[in-house]
Amino acid sequence: MTDAMPTPKHIRLSAHVTPVRYKITLKPDLERFTFEGEETIRINLAKPERRITLHAAELAIETAEVIKGSETFFALSTKYDEKAETATFLFPKLLPRGALRLRLVFRGVLNDKMRGFYRSHYLAEGKKHYIATTQFESTDARRAFPCFDEPRAKAIFDINLIVPQESVAISNTIPTEIREHASGYKVVMFAPTPKMSTYLLAFIVGKFEHIERKTRDGVSVRVFVTPGKKHQAAFALDCAVKILPFFARYFAIPYPLPALDLIAIPDFAAGAMENWGAVTYRESALLVDPDHTSAATKQWVALVVAHELAHQWFGNLVTMEWWTHLWLNEGFASFIEYLAVDHLFPAWDIWTQFAHQDLGRALELDALKHTHPIEVDVHHPDEISEIFDAVSYSKGASVIRMLADYLGERDFRDGLRYYLKKHSYANTSTVHLWKAFARVSKKPVERIMARWTRTAGYPLLTVSERGQGIAIRQKRFFASPLSARAKDRTTWSIPVRIRTAAARRTSAFLMDSRTHILPASRGSWLKLNSGEFGFFRTAYSPRLRAALEAPLRKKVLDPRDRLGLIRDAFALAEAGEIHAAEALRLAANYQHETDYTVWLEVASGLGGLYSLIAHERFRERYRDFARDIFAAIAENVGWKKRPRERHTQSLLRSLALAQFGAYGDRATIARAQKMFAAAERRKGRRHRNAIPPDLRNVVYGLVAKNGGAKKHAAFLARYRQATLHEEKNRIGRALGAFRDAPLLKRTLAFSLSKQVREQDTISMVIAVWSNPFGRELAWKFVRANWNIFLKRYAGQHGFSSLLAPLGSFTTATRAREVRRFFKKNPAPGAARAVLQAVERILANDAVLKRERQALADFFRGPENG
Repeated sequence: MTDAMPTPKHIRLSAHVTPVRYKITLKPDLERFTFEGEETIRINLAKPERRITLHAAELAIETAEVIKGSETFFALSTKYDEKAETATFLFPKLLPRGALRLRLVFRGVLNDKMRGFYRSHYLAEGKKHYIATTQFESTDARRAFPCFDEPRAKAIFDINLIVPQESVAISNTIPTEIREHASGYKVVMFAPTPKMSTYLLAFIVGKFEHIERKTRDGVSVRVFVTPGKKHQAAFALDCAVKILPFFARYFAIPYPLPALDLIAIPDFAAGAMENWGAVTYRESALLVDPDHTSAATKQWVALVVAHELAHQWFGNLVTMEWWTHLWLNEGFASFIEYLAVDHLFPAWDIWTQFAHQDLGRALELDALKHTHPIEVDVHHPDEISEIFDAVSYSKGASVIRMLADYLGERDFRDGLRYYLKKHSYANTSTVHLWKAFARVSKKPVERIMARWTRTAGYPLLTVSERGQGIAIRQKRFFASPLSARAKDRTTWSIPVRIRTAAARRTSAFLMDSRTHILPASRGSWLKLNSGEFGFFRTAYSPRLRAALEAPLRKKVLDPRDRLGLIRDAFALAEAGEIHAAEALRLAANYQHETDYTVWLEVASGLGGLYSLIAHERFRERYRDFARDIFAAIAENVGWKKRPRERHTQSLLRSLALAQFGAYGDRATIARAQKMFAAAERRKGRRHRNAIPPDLRNVVYGLVAKNGGAKKHAAFLARYRQATLHEEKNRIGRALGAFRDAPLLKRTLAFSLSKQVREQDTISMVIAVWSNPFGRELAWKFVRANWNIFLKRYAGQHGFSSLLAPLGSFTTATRAREVRRFFKKNPAPGAARAVLQAVERILANDAVLKRERQALADFFRGPENG
């Protein structure tokens, strides 16, 4: 394996054959796990041709014929290209240019890979029941029917499903007719879809229940669940009913369909999928149980619902021309979901959480040498699946937020409206969005934004005093000095906000050069990137950094600025720009912090450094230091929810107690153990779980970290008994938190058992891998079972996440071992993830060599008590 991505192969279809309309009939068999299909595609041929090529994967095409007027041309042969996932039909003579009808009869398999047309299952009354469902993004519609499976090949779809009488059939549009078929079957015919891309098509068949309401615009919204779960659908329905008209007004374009369905699927590889009019979800991203769902999960559900509904306009109505511009869909939806949730739940302070969740994730990934531009050329499906990452989603969202702040709320909104109206039912690339914003705002948007989307990485702004002013210099930021050896002279156009001690309001300017000089009064403080709108990091000279400590402690700085300071400090320490001890000294100023999201950032920084030194001789002194930081906030939040407390206070309680206990507070651990023991005694007596939902992650995690074989067995029993997916996820994380190697080995073995859904295996393995006591075990387990993981997950968007924890290793020897393994065992769709992991390992090795002795001295020093 080399430190370079493989050379891609271009596999797009010829542009001279275009689809206009599909008529598709499918009959799934949920006993044999197969399906039969036939379709007629109206196509336009731009020139005479003997061959027609379209996408098909894992399908057996039985007949192919072209109809032109009264003539019929039967294909002489069908040639499959498995690597390109295409089928080519050869006809006896040249087909005439113009409108033709291509008729195909085919068969396929309802696979168990959570892609294409696949099967899922659920348990009811002790019996396993199956459903047939779809997941087509990005290139898996071709597994359900032969098609032109590219975003630009938009067409209208007429769908007919032949299903058992007792089954519910769902597709993108509402049924127009249901008629009898053969014995025990019915044909459900759906209204024509809008003109759209293949990856947005959906069909779902099985036994479902649903609840329904109308929006104020008269759109019928339904949430479908497997039997017995209707009570868990109310929150998502309420969100959708409010979010859909919010977007219709924000975009000034009505939702174009009469109905919108949200469907909870028991086995689902992603979090959700924005199929037009029939959005599918993993159960944990849609269902909220009034008695068992935490505030954090409730917030997650609201964000995911908003994200997918945003796609109904941005992605479905207007679609990227090719996957190079995936970020147009995902970056925008990842931004606008926060706008909708803030509208619904203003007390959640969701934009401050954005600064940690999305901005923070993007800054971390994009600081690597082996990142990629937001706009990245992709060709093969493996390459496409690899860019469903924090660059496309979170960096995309972050640069859009930066641009929105630069343009102003009104011009940003009006630019979006212009873009969506101009390109409705069509395809676009990034430049079309920039032109729309420029037309409305009269600002040079394309010039400013080009570097942000076409160039990898982002700048570090270094701030120092120069004479009577302040000098700001920009250079590309790398997470490690090893990566920074690659010389990069990129200069970005950076919208910069500044807050100073003297000014009541922030000021702003556009930094277009490598150096910028600001007038400033010496001795005062200034905070660059006020509000954390800019996609960059900031490094201050020692005096300027020290000057920020007082406004930080006194909370003169806003929460986003407080979290930005500590986030950048830990990143700068990793990069070798400052010493790790300096970041720790800054962290000590947060002992009396009160904001949830700021604490989340503090916890993240301390946890990241602890992961590096978890096996060093001074680790217990580090734990003492971190425990002191969390002591006051843990005591302040307590264990009991207060009447009418804020949503973020509930989140803060869970975070503070989990951190305080994880760093070794005996009283917190004992309280968690006592609560778990009481819940175990009550279990099986028809009592609901006595541990409040918001505290279950805390209790389960601390019990596991300090537990033995009996507790491990108790968690396994709970996992098997749990019916709520959210609860299984909580227990799965706890099963990865034990310290004893034999118990962690049991967890890993359990993760591949039939008792764990394939969608949940990776997260359970990650839980072990993220545990310092489980790193070696998880890596050995993944290597030993590599063929299983490859067969199950290669090609799925989440495959890369399995390998991300590799980056927690800390020696160059381990980096060489990882390289050797993947040279012999390729990871299709995760090649970049492997390169990133190796880069992180080498960076960790460099940090420890650089900081080990200094940290040991720091924790022996008097300044830590």
